[in-house]
Amino acid sequence: MHELYITFNGTEYQAIYNPQSGYYELELTAPQVGGVYQADISYTDIFEDEYTDVLDVQVLTKQIPKLNMNKVFMWIFNYNDFSVKDIVEISDYEIVIDEETNESSIIKVLKKTTAKARDIIAVKKNAEVIYWGIINEISNEDGKRLYEFSCKYITNIFDRAIELTNENLIRTSGVETFLENAILDNFTESDDTFVNIDYIELQINSHTSKAISVTNVENGIYNLHTWMTNCTQKYDIVYSFNVVNKKLQMTIEKKTNSKELIDTKAQNISNYSEVFETDVVSKVKVLTSTNSLTLFLLSDRTTTTNQNNPNRAVGKSTTVYTENYEDAMQTALDTMKSNSYNHNISFNLYDKYIKIGTPIAIKTKESLIYDTYISSIRIKPNKFIEYQCGNIRINFLEKIMKERKK
Repeated sequence: MHELYITFNGTEYQAIYNPQSGYYELELTAPQVGGVYQADISYTDIFEDEYTDVLDVQVLTKQIPKLNMNKVFMWIFNYNDFSVKDIVEISDYEIVIDEETNESSIIKVLKKTTAKARDIIAVKKNAEVIYWGIINEISNEDGKRLYEFSCKYITNIFDRAIELTNENLIRTSGVETFLENAILDNFTESDDTFVNIDYIELQINSHTSKAISVTNVENGIYNLHTWMTNCTQKYDIVYSFNVVNKKLQMTIEKKTNSKELIDTKAQNISNYSEVFETDVVSKVKVLTSTNSLTLFLLSDRTTTTNQNNPNRAVGKSTTVYTENYEDAMQTALDTMKSNSYNHNISFNLYDKYIKIGTPIAIKTKESLIYDTYISSIRIKPNKFIEYQCGNIRINFLEKIMKERKK
């Protein structure tokens, strides 16, 4: 007997075959929140052989109309106690959120304020915060009314060299707990109360354990912001900020599975660009202080230590070093994962803001769907927002075929 079951949003449904249409049909209960949800499909044929698949299902919901005032305001918070110094309207801006390049954002206002370097800013457009930053420099030419703020993304508040401690937390409790511990010990609850940033409150929503050590260490010292960026690129750890009870709440978590669907044929998209590369690392030899490990990439993106595996992917070889042998496997995996961390897809989306780190599924003009995430945002006064993506998960054969078609 043919049986087809679908698990969607935590509920299992049985699809019924309709001989008139020739399809299996069912009615799903849609979630209240729109987005892209996964449907797990299980099919059993007459020989009782079972087949499974996963399908992305887009759920559309009616949007509440937003009052578009075409005005952008900047809240300025005192770095010392997080009190509000001023609220000013922005006359011109180019906001960049890209921790890989750590590029500065430029914001221009027609008002003198009491803002100083290191003060925190929040940029709001239509009552929604689109940017958190810290002031790097304020310039004014010849006493003119125009003041130009050069700002860095807010995670640069942790741009400081600190002593490496409690590294074992990465393995035992997770990357997020290690970061929490580093921030508490060095920034918010250190024994030097004079410099503590006590208005930052941490919220940890996930625990991602990894057999790896902090990589940017020299003489027992590392830069916390650099390591935070590494955790975003390699382990999908993201950071978000919000004001809760007059405190700056920082959430640290691994990206969730909920995704937004970007349809390049249906949505208001311009300057869409795809870049595919077939030059990948498929063999990594990791040297350590005691032994070595060699890892090989397979064509289905899995890995093996068996060099005779018939499904090995074609690519280049490299050799890297890590101190501890127990870190070797994760070091090799991170090296191979960097194959896909280029900004392979970029596009401009009309009047839609998607937060940094948001998982997305891009449906191309060829109706192929690629899983990725928002890795860079550039916002200007016009209605289009420029996005770049990282970590494109596609089959290597698809890459090669695409390349050859060109």
